[in-house]
Amino acid sequence: ADKTGIVNAFNDIKKNAKAQDVFVFYYAGHGYIHPDKKEFYLVSANVEDGNESLLKNGIAAKELQNFAVDIAAQKQVFILDACQSAGAFDKMLQHDGEQQKALAVVSRSTGTHWLAASGSTETAKEFGELGHGAFTYTLLQALKGEAAVNKMITVNGLKNFLQVKVPELIKKYGGDFQSPASYGFGNDFPVELFK
Repeated sequence: ADKTGIVNAFNDIKKNAKAQDVFVFYYAGHGYIHPDKKEFYLVSANVEDGNESLLKNGIAAKELQNFAVDIAAQKQVFILDACQSAGAFDKMLQHDGEQQKALAVVSRSTGTHWLAASGSTETAKEFGELGHGAFTYTLLQALKGEAAVNKMITVNGLKNFLQVKVPELIKKYGGDFQSPASYGFGNDFPVELFK
């Protein structure tokens, strides 16, 4: 999972995705907001430090957003289980009008959604007893059916479940505050159906 591998995987999806596809990107790893650039980065396997190596080998939030625009799938969910992960869409919320416009066009007929494990100044907590980070553990519980309503889990249902259950889990295990964040354009859609 170095930068080249991640970018190549995105490029393969760009080449093969069709409009009717559902694209889900899931990342569990380190995340960091560069102190000078004020931009969130996924810390890929070949990042050695939080400075030049991060800038060269990390995946910037802007790159992720560009992939969202370039992938033809009209239903997209980006799930980021990393420290400071809400930083991946903080700038979209603030002022990046061109990027917002491009993402809005992509999601006009369906939706593009971002789910982050933690706020842009928070760490994503892990507890050995869970075998996962608190966010991923809760996500897995949701997908096993705990977030289902009318035999379906929608993106918005998933967002709501995570925003309620992750802080409860953190409190139960005695961790500091962690609040998942989300951001989306366009319509809600099902991510899982149950018979």
